[in-house]
Amino acid sequence: MNFIPGVHQAQLLKPALEKLDWYNSSMREIEVKPDGIKENGFTFYEYEWESGEVSARVRFERTGRGISLIETNDYLLELSMDHHEVIENEIQNFQLKFANKTGSPVSFRAEGNNQGRVEAVFEHDLLAESDAEITGQLLVHEGEEPSVWKTHPSLDVKVWVNGKECELRLGLLPKQPAKITGGSKGNLRFLNQEAELEIEVENNLEEDALFHLSLPGSDLVELEKREFRIQLHKKGRKLLNVPFIVKKHGFYQPEMTILAIKENGEKLAFKCSSVGIPLKSFGQKFGGESKDYWYICNGICQVNIRKLDYKITAGRNENVNQPFAFFAPKLGKPYSTEFSKAKPLAAEWFSDDTAITFKLVFRSEAFTGILVSLYTSLYSEGLVKVWAELTNEGDKKYENLYFSQPLYHEMQHPYFPLENEVVEFSVVKELGFMEISASSITENWFFANHNGEPIGFCWPKNAESNPDGWQFYYQQETGCLESGDQKVLAPGYLSIGAFRTWEEMQQFAGVTAEYEKNVQNEKALIINRGNPVASESESAEYTLKTYRSGYLHGTIDLYLNGDKKQSANFSQEQELKVVKSNFPINGAEPLSIVNAEITLYSEKKHVRELLILPRGNVRMLMEEQDGKTVFIIDNGIISLKGAPDFYPGLFSLTYKEREWLDSSFPKPVAKGWWNPWAGGMKTAPSQLSVFSLMKEKSSAEFISVKDSYGNEWSALAIHTKVVHHSIWKGLEYTQYFALMPGVPILAHWVKADNAGGKYLANEKWVTDLFLSRGSLKDLTLTVSDKGADSAYQAGVEEQSFVNIDGSRISSGSSPEKMYVTRSKDSEILGAYMNKEVFEVISERKAGLLAKPGFIAFEERSFEGRLLESLCNLEFL
Repeated sequence: MNFIPGVHQAQLLKPALEKLDWYNSSMREIEVKPDGIKENGFTFYEYEWESGEVSARVRFERTGRGISLIETNDYLLELSMDHHEVIENEIQNFQLKFANKTGSPVSFRAEGNNQGRVEAVFEHDLLAESDAEITGQLLVHEGEEPSVWKTHPSLDVKVWVNGKECELRLGLLPKQPAKITGGSKGNLRFLNQEAELEIEVENNLEEDALFHLSLPGSDLVELEKREFRIQLHKKGRKLLNVPFIVKKHGFYQPEMTILAIKENGEKLAFKCSSVGIPLKSFGQKFGGESKDYWYICNGICQVNIRKLDYKITAGRNENVNQPFAFFAPKLGKPYSTEFSKAKPLAAEWFSDDTAITFKLVFRSEAFTGILVSLYTSLYSEGLVKVWAELTNEGDKKYENLYFSQPLYHEMQHPYFPLENEVVEFSVVKELGFMEISASSITENWFFANHNGEPIGFCWPKNAESNPDGWQFYYQQETGCLESGDQKVLAPGYLSIGAFRTWEEMQQFAGVTAEYEKNVQNEKALIINRGNPVASESESAEYTLKTYRSGYLHGTIDLYLNGDKKQSANFSQEQELKVVKSNFPINGAEPLSIVNAEITLYSEKKHVRELLILPRGNVRMLMEEQDGKTVFIIDNGIISLKGAPDFYPGLFSLTYKEREWLDSSFPKPVAKGWWNPWAGGMKTAPSQLSVFSLMKEKSSAEFISVKDSYGNEWSALAIHTKVVHHSIWKGLEYTQYFALMPGVPILAHWVKADNAGGKYLANEKWVTDLFLSRGSLKDLTLTVSDKGADSAYQAGVEEQSFVNIDGSRISSGSSPEKMYVTRSKDSEILGAYMNKEVFEVISERKAGLLAKPGFIAFEERSFEGRLLESLCNLEFL
């Protein structure tokens, strides 16, 4: 607060200040501690000067923002009270003290200056030879309890000393005889449901008192009891439980009538509407108001607008404190913060078939003639829409007016579109807006998984976005506003669960991606430019990149299969956001693991990435087995076999000459409830049974394919044309099983060459693998469940698994392990076991081209998620 102008305007101080230097004569000691002198609940800020025989002292009272004391060599003038808190409609005393140090009589006059709620009518006129003290009385009428951030109602006294005028002021904190707050636990209400309103009653009086509370009738609730009596000690507090039954949905805000009876029999009557609760339910939308908030309710969701500063929060529960908040907008430039303190001209609710909207109207003083209407709409799905409407009601033309909307978000596990990438930030380390560079933001949205609750926000595409310290804001240019013009600005949208993934948020924001983005880590270690395959090269590149605003500072040690290959140091002084180098890979294993130990300031990271190094050749041949034409593809370590005349899929998958598939080749059999059953590995559309699939014609061929990075694969393509099935008649699709030379990885995907006029959007591609190593009990499925590894033996009992992503399948008779990864479009990767089968099942969205899935074999144990980089590889 700047009190300097008030000092210079005080006439009694002017003679002294003419002889004093503001800085050199100052006696105020500057200390690192909370400022202010506290007396009787008041906080005073004091200035003091002294030079030779001349001195001066002045005090300002914080809540009234005015002078309460002036002292010079000639006079002392002070306005005081015994208590900062005053009870409404209760007579209070104050003191006005005057000390005459001149030794000569002076004329002294004082009179009360009524200010709004504070009534202090008095007038004194006297000739003061030395000291004088006047005791007066005041009354504070009912009104709003003032905010600690705003100027309070005040006692104002005008004083004249020898004709020189000054004004003394004390801010007051008016309170009702009792502070009454409360609420009711629970988010949703159902008709005829019993509930309880909890009312907290706190005695604000300086003595014991009896309080009578009376609640009115309401069409929303049925009260079991409406009259209550509470005896409270001085400053005491009790919780009152008021049972009720819900009769109708809406906002329940009873206007309570309270009578306070003091020990001496004096009575103080007052009314209170500070307690308000929403009675929410599905399909119900309404608005409401309590002492501190306006509310918008729609179904399970709720928006809270704080009256103090127009902060807006929203959530899927009744809490007013939420991780996301809008703050009062600003007009500029330069931007004015006037709306965070101004009183609105109007506040109203209105609704339509889909949403309920709250409107606040402000008149700008910084930009004369501009009327600002702020709208907040809430949809039952959890979507909040915010926008503004500007009207020029004045004569002045505004050619370059801007509107800025600040907001805040406690971002846990956020996703941000930066540098044409989607960047995933830490699950455990919070991201602050100050850590994001405005120039790096390339799309108009962000998203976060806040403790499992998805929260996303998107702003208008034509708005300029900017992180600013701990806040984020977007600004819109309004264009030219002539007198009488009206401009409706494009809205921003907050999702509180309406969108469950960042992809849904991105799509709603209107971003049309030319290609599907790979999610990057906030401090990304990129091996071989994102290509997990390093072919015909003696070295590979690594890139360490940070998407937070600070520069890289620390070290990196790079290991390949446990052998150290590279070390690097980098410092903040180098101002590096990216560190690049090459490391040798010659002689590495076909499936290699890159380990990086990264130290950055206080942070240490351990990163593991996959690197594939093909070597050798792939053999493709056909031969006759049991009267069937068998297509064989062998890369020297993995061998695949398929016989389309038997079944459209693989019947054999060997790694180091050990079989992993369970198949009935060369003839289908009955097994369990499957009849027929062929086993092996295949992909087919949903609703197409094995019985129906074996009626259709299939063929096979060997082809060479390239992935999205240009890596070459050898593939077995199995074509199936459906002509008999009533649902899938006309479908022609191809299964691909692809290998690279010497690499223990199988890629598999499916493509609809002709959908036969079928609408695919609601269908699935279903891939199943039936596994065996001669005996089912030889196989074990190891999954990570809540941080602990659990192993399940096959062939023992019936078990079903819904999420085995990152798991491994091992054999008790050999060290090899199978890792099955989910594809990008996979919706389910699960497994089923009983005494006869071990089946791994993957379901993918049935588009024309499915994303590839991968199966890897390796003797080493590692987390299956290490293979996620394989999903960067896609096929046409």
